[in-house]
Order: sequence, then structure tokens, then C-alpha cells
Amino acid sequence: MTSRRWLASLQFVVLLAAIVAGTATLVAQRFKAGISVVRVDALVTTDGGRPVTGLTAANFELRDNGTPQRIIDITQETLPLNLFTLLDLSGSVQGAPLEQLKEGVTALVDALGPEDRAALLTFASRVELQSDLTGDRDRLRQLVRAMKAAGSSSVFDAVFAGLSLRESDDNRALLILFTDGKDTSSWIPARKVIDIARRTDVVIYPVTIRMIVGPMMMYGRPVRAADVMRQEPSHRFLDTLADDTGGRLVYAGSEAALRKTFLDVLAEFRQRYVLVYEPAGVPGSGWHTIDVKLRGRSGEVRARRGYFAR
Repeated sequence: MTSRRWLASLQFVVLLAAIVAGTATLVAQRFKAGISVVRVDALVTTDGGRPVTGLTAANFELRDNGTPQRIIDITQETLPLNLFTLLDLSGSVQGAPLEQLKEGVTALVDALGPEDRAALLTFASRVELQSDLTGDRDRLRQLVRAMKAAGSSSVFDAVFAGLSLRESDDNRALLILFTDGKDTSSWIPARKVIDIARRTDVVIYPVTIRMIVGPMMMYGRPVRAADVMRQEPSHRFLDTLADDTGGRLVYAGSEAALRKTFLDVLAEFRQRYVLVYEPAGVPGSGWHTIDVKLRGRSGEVRARRGYFAR
């Protein structure tokens, strides 16, 4: 290893140590069970996958470590948004796919509300923070136009770094991760990234390209391409990341569909509910399992699996 490469590696280790410390502080600040309140971001959909709107607190049943909780507030579409975009710029994105990606991310920036902010982080062989959270749309567009693709892919490191950008404010936090999920050069193991993601209130929507087309058969039965892809180790990581944070793994049909896919994710997120409760009858520290169900209504609820209180 050359001295220059060794120095770059040392600097990255120091950066990650700072990220770990910052993330631990963030967890302690945002979740204070028994002292403050807990917010749960939840998506409610019909059997056909369409978001359900118009619900009230009475339509939800929420349990913390198995103990029923009283929802004291519920909001939808009213809180400002912090959008974290993590973009895989490895060599596989060169050429036309990169241009489609730029178009899609630019559309996301254009769709932000007046009080929303966005951060831009790109990754290939290394992770680069292009912009911290900002409301400067022109600057974000310029950074997107200047993006170039080359190198390997550090997916785990990028997610880890992206989560550290979460600030201790009341804004909702959405992280859109564009990647094929195949990590080839990260320092941070996948299990550490999953653990950190579970400890924040960031909702993660991984977006990847569905490379398998046409009907597929497994054990003599037809299966969906998305179900087959989820069996791959890289996609299992993305699926777990989304599931544990209350998000959803989204498959775009092609690079040309990225613009619509990104905008659909943003529109879906804006129709999620934020449920607020004061934890009662549960320990004031440690891991808390959250279970959210509908009361007197049919539909599916997607919410984070729990939170860590200090």
C-alpha cells in the first residue's frame, strides 16, 4: 500500500469514528422514552398498494414492548422534509444510465416544498458528501449536473455516512438510496449499518433497477422477478434496511423509469402518518419494539420495528 493510499485510509477511519460518535449522540437526543415523546412514521396501504388517507388516531393501535400506548398527536403532509439522496456512481452507471439518474434526481429537487431541505451524497470507491442539508435548489442542481461515474461501490459506508447527516430537528427524514446493492469496497460491515439504521428515525427507501425481465419459474411455479432478486445477498441487505426503518425496497423497471420512480417514492412518503406518543408502562432505556396496527379498518401498516432509548 502506498503512503498516499495509507494516509487516505487513515483519514477515512478517523471520519468513520466521528460518524459513530455523532450517530450515538443523535440516538440519545431523539429518543428519550419516559422523558419525552416518540414519533413513529407509518405508511398505510390498501391490498392494492395504494396509500390510505384521512385516518385519525382512533384508527391506530400502537404498542411499545407489547404495552398499548395512547397516541397524542397524528400528522400527515404538514411537517417539513429532510431528504437525503445517496447515489451509487460506480462504473456500472456510466453513460446513458448516469444521464437518466441525473434527470431523476433533478426532478426530486424540483419537487421539494419551500421548507424542505435536501442533502446529496455520492459513492463509488469512496464516499463523498457533495452537499449537507440545504434549501438551495440551484446549488443542488449544479452538483447533480457535475456528477461522474467510475470505480467500485461502497454501499455500506455510504448508508452509514448518510445516516450521520440526520439532524436533531422535528423535520421528517427520508433517505433515498440508489444502488444495485452490490458492495465491493466498504469498510463498515452490513450488520453495523442495519444496527445504526434501526436506532435513528430515518425512513429508508432503497431504489434499484430490476434487471430480470419476463416470466420466471421456481420449483415449477411462476414467481415475480422482484421476489427472486430479494434472495440475492445484496438485495437482502436493501430489503432489511427498508423493512427495519419502515420504508420499502423499490424496483425501477429501467434507468429510464428512475425519474418517475423517485417522484413516486416522494409522493408516497408525503402520504405517511407521523404518530406521536408518550411511552407509558415501559422501561426508560434499551431497545423498544414497536407494533402498529389498524383498528376497525383493513390495510397494511409499514412502520419501523422499534427504537433505542437512552
